[in-house]
Amino acid sequence: MKKGKILLSFLLLTSIPVAGCANKTLTGKVGTLKISIFEGGGGNTWAHKVVEAYKKYNPQADIVVNFDPLVRDEAVNACDTNSSDSDIFFIDGVNVPKYVETQHSIADITEVYSLKPKAGEKEEDITIADKIKPEILQEMKYNGDNVEYQNHYYTIPFASGPCSLIINVDAMNNTLGEGNWTEPKTSGELIALCDKIVEANAKIKIGGANYTIYPFIYSEAVEYWRYMYNVWIAQYEGFDKWGTYTDLRVDGKYDMEAFFPEGKTKALQEFERIIKRANGYCDPTSLGNKFMASQKYFIQGRACMYVCGDWLEREMEQSTSYSSNMRMIRVPMLSAMSEKIETQYNISLGSDAESKDKKLADIVKAIDDGKTSFDGLSDEVFALLKEARGYTYTLGNASYGFIPECSVNKDMAFDFLRFLYTDEAIQIIYEDTKTLMPVKDTSKYQLDQSIIAEFRKSVLAISNDPKTKLIFFSNRSPIRYRAGLGESVNNEKVEVALGKKTGAMTAEEYISKDRNILKSRWNELLKYV
Repeated sequence: MKKGKILLSFLLLTSIPVAGCANKTLTGKVGTLKISIFEGGGGNTWAHKVVEAYKKYNPQADIVVNFDPLVRDEAVNACDTNSSDSDIFFIDGVNVPKYVETQHSIADITEVYSLKPKAGEKEEDITIADKIKPEILQEMKYNGDNVEYQNHYYTIPFASGPCSLIINVDAMNNTLGEGNWTEPKTSGELIALCDKIVEANAKIKIGGANYTIYPFIYSEAVEYWRYMYNVWIAQYEGFDKWGTYTDLRVDGKYDMEAFFPEGKTKALQEFERIIKRANGYCDPTSLGNKFMASQKYFIQGRACMYVCGDWLEREMEQSTSYSSNMRMIRVPMLSAMSEKIETQYNISLGSDAESKDKKLADIVKAIDDGKTSFDGLSDEVFALLKEARGYTYTLGNASYGFIPECSVNKDMAFDFLRFLYTDEAIQIIYEDTKTLMPVKDTSKYQLDQSIIAEFRKSVLAISNDPKTKLIFFSNRSPIRYRAGLGESVNNEKVEVALGKKTGAMTAEEYISKDRNILKSRWNELLKYV
């Protein structure tokens, strides 16, 4: 690739190598760059605006943009067949390492990362690799065991915001009264808030019918819950051990016990309290709803809380005539952290569970208020809790762009991606999607605050907070992408098993079943790695 023509930075978040393949089918049009983009919560206008800006510097460029909800399927087919007329795909996930190793159908874009963003003849003073947040950058790199592809990049990250707990302020005020509730700082406070909402038994009239306002609503898209309980696991285990949990390797060797960290049990125990039918915290229709339906009901005010991503408001703005005052907040601190701190550091946070949780909540509030210490805590413990408070779930590791190996316009694709990571393009994307690219320095990009909804302001407050540290569930380990190990080995998702109407399992029962199944399959899984 010519280094003067590398603008790939805008859409490539999936890593794929460029092994020479004789079986690729070239179907694109030479000289016409086709960019195909999954049309989701980020809207369908940003790429047109970026292309328009790019063509100011390259007026001769012929570029076609295709937004479509089915682009993900098209991208998978392109990887399977090594044939596509698209030169760049922007999607939300594909098994990149698999296609790198077996199909050789994704182009190696390592060179893009070594180049500086470029608009026309103007280069910035930093490479694309150095511009991206390190936790996201690492996810773009091949993590398998084939030395031919190691330290190579095959995808480039795109804009992706935080996923967290969202409060419908109007529903909360309708239920408990304005000024009679506060944002929960710990999972214990979250449970207590749920109890108050259930006790209030408030109703809301919509279309002539009365509906009970529940603490939570969810849908058949049960994986949204993971944006909360995975943060709890990371809080309890710490960033490095969270990585061990998703990678399943300890000191380079696969270890079955890495799949069962103590924090996973603690997190699922707390999650069970929220989703368990008998507690009445969740709208009982939840599991039967499509995700768009539950999101609509939430915005209508039929529930006070919902776990989702920053795309919620924009995704629903064309789908419902209702509006509400929503706010994204950080996932509350797992209350079990107080026990861990006491045991690990030989200190006391209180005489009973209630006092311990209140002290933990006070510490979290101090962290949120920007305090640098807390009476009775060592600097080490305060720093540990501050980092845990910053953990924020994202799908950014699965929101990326890549170039098919069969592209007939790789030079143009590289150059376009290089432009994508210029400050100019990042600002355009930010203004259009209200979501930033995963860059280290967020301070240089600004939005007109007068035209931003309160929900988006709450999202940006989390995104742009220096203490925010992104976490995600990574499938880059060979035992996951090659052997097929998922987040569970049960035939039933944990969110369903713990929350179904009859025959619901406890967190301990679910983990025990997972352990027994994985133990029986472990040696078979290792044959693939």
